[in-house]
Amino acid sequence: MFSVSLELPEFKVVKQVFHEEFFHLYFVKKSREERYPYCRYLTDHVHDRRTRKVRDLKVLEKPLYLFVQVNYYRCFNCDEVFTQTFDSIQPNNHQTTRYRDCLYEQCLGLAIQTVSDTLKKSGLP
Repeated sequence: MFSVSLELPEFKVVKQVFHEEFFHLYFVKKSREERYPYCRYLTDHVHDRRTRKVRDLKVLEKPLYLFVQVNYYRCFNCDEVFTQTFDSIQPNNHQTTRYRDCLYEQCLGLAIQTVSDTLKKSGLP
C-alpha cells in the first residue's frame, strides 16, 4: 500500500501498481457532479469515460504515472457533451500542473540543449 501523501485532494486512489522502475496509480475524481462551463448547469449524467495517462513528480526517486478516469458529461440544459475538469491537470494535458511547473523552474535561464541533456540524464521524458 502506498503511504506517501500525494497532495492531490480532488482524487481518490482506486488501484496501485508498483514496478521496479516506476509507479502506476489509478484515480477517480471524488466529486460525481460537474458544472458545464458555458451555461453553468450542474449534471451527474456520465455520457462516456476514458482513462488518461498523466505524468507526475517522482516519488521515492521513481517516476509516477497517474491513470485518471476522465468522465464526459451531458448537459441537459444545452444538450452538449463536455469533459470533466481537474484542478491539478489542465484540459488535454498529460502532465500534472506541478510537474509542468517543476520542469519550467528547471529550465529557467538554460539553453534548450542543456535542458534536454539534463532531462535525459535524470530519466525525465
